[in-house]
Amino acid sequence: MGQKKAQSIGIFDSGIGGFSILKQIHELAPELNVHYIADSSFAPYGNKSKSEIIERSIFITNELLKFDLDLIVVACNTATGVAIDHLRERFDIPFVGVEPFINALSKHEWQNGDKGCVITTELMSKSERFNNLITRLDPLRRLSYVVTPELASTIEEFFLGKDESLLKKKLRDQLSFVRENSYTHLILGCTHYPLIGKYIEEASGAKTLSPCLHVASRTLSVLEREEGLELLVNPQFQFAETQPQQSLRFVSKDFSSLP
Repeated sequence: MGQKKAQSIGIFDSGIGGFSILKQIHELAPELNVHYIADSSFAPYGNKSKSEIIERSIFITNELLKFDLDLIVVACNTATGVAIDHLRERFDIPFVGVEPFINALSKHEWQNGDKGCVITTELMSKSERFNNLITRLDPLRRLSYVVTPELASTIEEFFLGKDESLLKKKLRDQLSFVRENSYTHLILGCTHYPLIGKYIEEASGAKTLSPCLHVASRTLSVLEREEGLELLVNPQFQFAETQPQQSLRFVSKDFSSLP
């Protein structure tokens, strides 16, 4: 029986948000080769037009496909909501995306008195895919939906070394609705948000629910179905940015430094 080739995945996001998913994938399958692209020159995705996000997602996918990949993770809620269907039609490779609450209503055991709220980016909230998910998974509107403008950019700045007081002020301002209305759970609708989960919980008074573990599990499920998993002793990690930033280098030094 011939030896299977090492498995490799590509991951992209507008910045460091995809590391929240990469960390979970690495914990479940440290043997995988990883090629990560942060599209920092075009960040944040959340306030761009639909056509711009589709164009950038196609461009970044073409860059990733210069490597011999088995799968690509669209580690961005906005790009998933706007572009992943276009990518699947255009490219002959499996894609795994991020849905902010695709598992929350079914996986989380809601108790009497629990109130859930999804926080997400502006473009994601307007996407057809996102609103179709709401119709399909939350027809009774048990959840509320709040847009948190520019929060992803603030998180990037925080990891570049800006004072955490700026981050805390942004969260207090944008999550006041959550605290004032006594929401008990926040579903994180941007992959940047799990990186500051403890700050979000502190500002909102709510428990956070992240899609990252679900996305990591889905990634391994697709890989196993497509190829079969193989252990590697020395996996390769390659990180690139479309505009060099200190934040990516800081986070990529040590996965254990991530929340």
